[in-house]
Amino acid sequence: MHLLIFIFLSALTLTLTLPYPNHNININNDQTLLSPSSPTHSQPLDDPHCNGTGLIDPNDPNQDHQPCTGDGLIPPLPADPPREGFHFENPSTNCTYVSQPHIWDSFKILETDMTKLFTLIHKNVSFTVVGHHPIAGHYNDLLHFYVNALRRVSVLFMDHADKFEIHPVAIIGGCESAWSVQEVNFKGVMNSGDPFDIINVWVTRWYQDQMVEIRTYIDAPKIMEALHKNEIWWNGTSERENMLYMPGPAGMPDLKELEGYMGYPDGRRYED
Repeated sequence: MHLLIFIFLSALTLTLTLPYPNHNININNDQTLLSPSSPTHSQPLDDPHCNGTGLIDPNDPNQDHQPCTGDGLIPPLPADPPREGFHFENPSTNCTYVSQPHIWDSFKILETDMTKLFTLIHKNVSFTVVGHHPIAGHYNDLLHFYVNALRRVSVLFMDHADKFEIHPVAIIGGCESAWSVQEVNFKGVMNSGDPFDIINVWVTRWYQDQMVEIRTYIDAPKIMEALHKNEIWWNGTSERENMLYMPGPAGMPDLKELEGYMGYPDGRRYED
């Protein structure tokens, strides 16, 4: 009797462990099974410099990384700005030198805040305005270029400053090259009421996110026409070394104020 019970239980156990016939199983071949080690989410973890508390050592040189939230997750990065639908030849921001998106932003911000020029361009820049016209010549520093050239032209638009526009048209180079070439459209309305629309080409060498060498090519007749209609003091040549301030009829700006704007992009001031 005991032997019969043992045989019966053994047969039952064997039956339960045998696979069912294939025709009794409905398998969806498209179904993907997750292994126990598969992650339950694809969101990246907190920056490795975070310690899970939401805090980071204020003396940590890497504290400018993604903010620490303490939940173990990195907040999603903000979407890239539209940048007027501009098509970048190289949109990468992982660059040895300055990226093309950074170059675009650097020119565009001057449309509304010209003081950014004083951190965008190094104070000892070598700046050549090519051609034979009133603002042409080589400038050995930023202040001489600003006073003798840029400000002299910008005051022609003071009465209609709200209509001044800057539109980067093309950017070549940068990223893994210290040199880049930018085609930039400057538009506005002059004090005389006449429209102004000009294309400039800037050939620039970058170092630590600043332009340190520049050659710019502009539409000389357009500049001469603008100066002729809005001021009477004009002449110049690219052979002239601009060692003296010649601001034009608008007079000298406050140099101390301009020097106060100067510095490196990270906020450090020049030591000399």
